[in-house]
Amino acid sequence: MNVRLLSLLCLGMSLTAAGEPQAWSWPKVVRMIIEDVKPGKEVAHQQNEFAWAKAYAEAKSPYHFLGMTPVFGGSQAWWAASFTSMAELEKSNALTEKDPSLKSKVDACAAKDGDYVTNFSMAAYALRPDLSRGPGAIAPRFYWIYTVRVRPGHDGEFDALILALNGTYDRAGITARWGVYQAVAGTTNPTYMVVVPLRRLADVDTILADEAKFAQTAGPEGLKSLARLTAESTGREEAVILAVDPKLSYPDAEDLAMDPEFWKDWLPKAAPKAKAPKAK
Repeated sequence: MNVRLLSLLCLGMSLTAAGEPQAWSWPKVVRMIIEDVKPGKEVAHQQNEFAWAKAYAEAKSPYHFLGMTPVFGGSQAWWAASFTSMAELEKSNALTEKDPSLKSKVDACAAKDGDYVTNFSMAAYALRPDLSRGPGAIAPRFYWIYTVRVRPGHDGEFDALILALNGTYDRAGITARWGVYQAVAGTTNPTYMVVVPLRRLADVDTILADEAKFAQTAGPEGLKSLARLTAESTGREEAVILAVDPKLSYPDAEDLAMDPEFWKDWLPKAAPKAKAPKAK
């Protein structure tokens, strides 16, 4: 893994803002779906996915998800659904099959998706709590996701790399927020996913400015050690910054209450004010 970029992902995570929600925990299991969207079909695809999400809302599904699009890169849509276990993920899959009305709507949306999408992938990831750091109190509107293909047989070196980074942050007094997930199925193994929540895209400016503090704390020998572990353990790397899209998401009640303006597409439209009668 690129040590410089990975350090940047965490250095800015000491940022806070007024009105943030209470601290939350990383979900134990995450299902990630990625679709490649045909250029020029983004709006039609978004409308179809909004209808798809609305179908789950009308069915009162307890399983919510976030839809996102890349800030940089190709035309894609990403979805993250969180679960307490693989057993709960299985229950969410069974929900659609047991509800004929929901299944009919989902099947119709899936058929339309064929006009907008060129590729589809889905993978399941399990949290590595030993490598992760709590997300704290933050309402993310962006996620910086770093996918790392670890060299077969070198998981131990990768674990040592993450633990060494965590130790450096502690010594520097830096509050790092990240969740580390290991792929269970659906992608090349061993694959790890590092997820960093961001409140705003401008936070990246602060992240870049904090790089020097990390390097100073690690010292020349510490940076060499991190570089060695990186070279020994990692292969292909991919980084993407994703923006949460309300129309691709199925938010829960807490999301709606916390930021109604952001989720306004999910709230009932206010009735128009009645016109005052004209004076005679």
